[in-house]
Amino acid sequence: MPEDAERKGLGTPATRAGILEKLVSTGMVERRKAKKQTILIPTALGNALITVLPEQLQSPLLTAEWEHRLSQVQKGELEPEEFLDGIREMLTGLIADYRPVSGADILFPSVETTVGKCPRCGRPVIERSKGYFCTNKDCKFVLWRDSRFFTLKQKTLDKRTAQLLLENGRAPLKGCVSSKTGKVYDAAVVLEDDGERAHFKLVFGNG
Repeated sequence: MPEDAERKGLGTPATRAGILEKLVSTGMVERRKAKKQTILIPTALGNALITVLPEQLQSPLLTAEWEHRLSQVQKGELEPEEFLDGIREMLTGLIADYRPVSGADILFPSVETTVGKCPRCGRPVIERSKGYFCTNKDCKFVLWRDSRFFTLKQKTLDKRTAQLLLENGRAPLKGCVSSKTGKVYDAAVVLEDDGERAHFKLVFGNG
């Protein structure tokens, strides 16, 4: 750690704890216990990020210098626009000098899972945190995980159900709860897509 970094304000004991927790929660760092100590070790993702980041952005001196200048702005010793001009100049230079890093696709492999084919355009549909999206951005087909159709029945659109809907157009939906009576029942959900929006309907028996 450069000596000037701490003096210029590279975080505080309170903020450092939050920063470390964020690094752990985002998968950049992992905790390992060794005897009575807890050690923080960079993950493969963390090392990959450092590999592709420009050296200027890796330096703690950059953060320290920004903290120092923000303090000057607070004290009226530096104009806010002057501080922002410095950031703009740095970013303009970084963008102009940027070159793709060879092997970045290996360092950051895709974690998106294909669940089926889009009923509109035939392109792969991938799983993301909020649902299942067509990889063709112009298509805009999506199955939302928290669709109101499912939440009203106290269900969620899980991966297996999405796969069956994309493959067969229907899927079993067991353990549904009636929003009116509270009774539990089994049915099947059918996917209907009109080219603009995906709709669902329930069918019973062989319907």
